[in-house]
Amino acid sequence: MATATVNALKAKSDAAWANINKQLQGMEPYLDKSDAPGEWTTRQVICHLLFEQGWDPVAVLKSFSTSNLPVVEIKGGLADTGGSRATASLKQLLDGLDSQRKAIYGYLQGLSDSDLHRKARIPLFKELMGNEEVPIPVYVGALFDYHWNDHAGQLAKIRKAAGLPDAR
Repeated sequence: MATATVNALKAKSDAAWANINKQLQGMEPYLDKSDAPGEWTTRQVICHLLFEQGWDPVAVLKSFSTSNLPVVEIKGGLADTGGSRATASLKQLLDGLDSQRKAIYGYLQGLSDSDLHRKARIPLFKELMGNEEVPIPVYVGALFDYHWNDHAGQLAKIRKAAGLPDAR
């Protein structure tokens, strides 16, 4: 029962996913390189987008409510590169990222318009958007449209520092 809102979010997510993928073409040899000393590596950027190991995006979305709003803490600036992520290939990392994206949209496809109005309190969003009470579409839109595209720009810088041509 995909709503127009979910379809619009998915279109933006698909565009952000394509942007990430084009920036990462040919980047396997540069997975642990950054564009400058002290900046994140390609691996760190992707691991940041994956959130911490064990993070379940669908469980987060299921917690959104119409009353007694849950608090969703997002710790910005973290990149969990431990465990299997430390040696994962670019494909493995991207598969994990795509699995999360597909799980989110699999869940959203079953929601009604009224379900999409459920909210959570996200303190980080108060700093970024001026309001910490956000409905599901705002949260999902921020994850993909804003967050992923922002980090695609970071990947473009690493790509350039590695001497690769601009992504097309």
